[in-house]
Amino acid sequence: MTAPGPVSVALQRAAVLEREGRRDVALQLLRTAAGSHADAGAHRSLAQAAMRLGDPAMAIDQMQSALGLEPDDPELRFQFACLLAHEGRNAEATNHFRQCVERAPRNFQAWHLMGLALQRQGLHGDALRALRQASALAPGNPRVLEALAESEFHAGYPEDALPLWRELFANRPDDATVILRTSETLNRLGRHGEALAMLREATRRQPATGDIWMALAQTEEDVGDREAARAAYRAALADHPDWAFPVSGLLGLDRGKADDALVAQAQRLLARPALPDADRALIGYELGKVLDGRGAYAEAMDCWHQANAARRRMTGAADAAQLERHAARTMAVLTGARLRARHARWPGSPDSRPLFIVGMPRSGTTLTEQILAAHPAGHGCGELPDIALIARNLRAGDAPADAWPASIDLLPDAALDAAARRYLAAAARDAPQQAQRLVDKAPLNFFHLGLIALLFPRARVVWCRRDPRDIAVSVYGENFSLEERLATSLEGIGHYINLQTRLMRHWQTSLSLPILELAYEQLATAPEEQARRLIAFAGLPWDPACLEFHRSDRGVQTPSRWQVKQPVYTRSIGRWRNYEADLGPLLEVLEDDAYPTLASPPPGGAQTSDQATTPSA
Repeated sequence: MTAPGPVSVALQRAAVLEREGRRDVALQLLRTAAGSHADAGAHRSLAQAAMRLGDPAMAIDQMQSALGLEPDDPELRFQFACLLAHEGRNAEATNHFRQCVERAPRNFQAWHLMGLALQRQGLHGDALRALRQASALAPGNPRVLEALAESEFHAGYPEDALPLWRELFANRPDDATVILRTSETLNRLGRHGEALAMLREATRRQPATGDIWMALAQTEEDVGDREAARAAYRAALADHPDWAFPVSGLLGLDRGKADDALVAQAQRLLARPALPDADRALIGYELGKVLDGRGAYAEAMDCWHQANAARRRMTGAADAAQLERHAARTMAVLTGARLRARHARWPGSPDSRPLFIVGMPRSGTTLTEQILAAHPAGHGCGELPDIALIARNLRAGDAPADAWPASIDLLPDAALDAAARRYLAAAARDAPQQAQRLVDKAPLNFFHLGLIALLFPRARVVWCRRDPRDIAVSVYGENFSLEERLATSLEGIGHYINLQTRLMRHWQTSLSLPILELAYEQLATAPEEQARRLIAFAGLPWDPACLEFHRSDRGVQTPSRWQVKQPVYTRSIGRWRNYEADLGPLLEVLEDDAYPTLASPPPGGAQTSDQATTPSA
């Protein structure tokens, strides 16, 4: 189609103005012409010119007008979807890509780009369907392979992601992104030796690639080799002398015993007004731990204030009300009666091996796992992401009401059976044949105990509790993932602790699962008594090895990795008193039930009775 006269003239004149560098005048001319009557081709030409001149809003408006005139033009719709995706309007782009593939189901580019748009929305489970189709239509296409590998990994299928990354690595052995993603996938699968071998070879081939040195350092930490980790961090720092990432890694290795020159370097970096927020957060969290270990509590808290303020600028403030609404919906839907009715149709997995450790981060979950994993019949799975991923991907259809947990009555039995089998495969991946308990210590699974009860009605749950003031200080000084926005303010942490307590009280009264409340303070002050109680709850005979957990050489992928390499100690109990002057925002929101009985709330707060266990199943 040929553009009509006025628009054609405007486009020609705008092209001249653009060559003369008069972009603003060219754009104004196009805006005037856009008001003229035009056909779809003219609107598309105006959109292309507007995009070239830097006005994406006008480009989108013109493409929308073109599509309104020619709604059945598949190429026009595809171009409009690409434009929306380019401008970050991924949900809208997804709808148009979906229409493209309905009309042209062999258009692999539309499937591929729809998958990318879904990825950018964090919908990796939905992206998989599109990307698998794109891969079937264009086997071996490297861009499709890379996108598919990303979604397989993030949707919780590292076994399926690994051969894709290996195929990419075979063709691009020096591509840093491919090396990092492949090693990350190997680590997720517990194949740390292979990840180390790949990263060590990569540092030999590309000794100046700092990101690879950092991945090597973190993997060495995961397997418990402190000296090798230190050497890798130092190598990363050698090529980038003021790089916050390795500086923070080195500080985290030694904390209060960190090298004075390194501490001085970190302090200089933190004092720079122009330091990027991402770097300020990295340095602030770890330098705060160093200063805390040296007894410089006011300076430590100042570092943590800086780190958390930087993180809030990066991610935005937490929306505690939204999380409250989500929890309220979960408790309203997942009642005991609802779960019993669903079990009447699908009884759940008969496997009794899963044992879930839940609670707030920094409440003793790692210590609890280590005690159980030291038992000859126990296997520590670490913090498995699979339950959260199953909850995110478990859908009965495409509507919001089809998502978990609202979909509990609509889900096919086959979907639940597949979810249970998928989880067991991940939990038992490296377990010895004699393992009778598979111990998953992902703390935030307290959100998902309704799902766990549905999938595994013979599972056990340990609820780790601790004085919320000690939890808050520890969480406030920890570099959690960007999604954990409630962890960046003391008030937000208080809301999180309250919410966790209310959810756990709901589960205690609604689920048939046995739930053991385990107070960190009791475990630290009476380790054998509480360890025996824990092992008995797990249904295992007592074994003295459970008190020798710190002698284990198993890797620990958690911020507590170095603490649990020591015998149980009590020096963290009451640590909050060093920071009492700063805890006002926390204390104002904490509810009485947030305090275990052992950790008495401030004067005037009500005591709560500690329910040690629910009846054993």
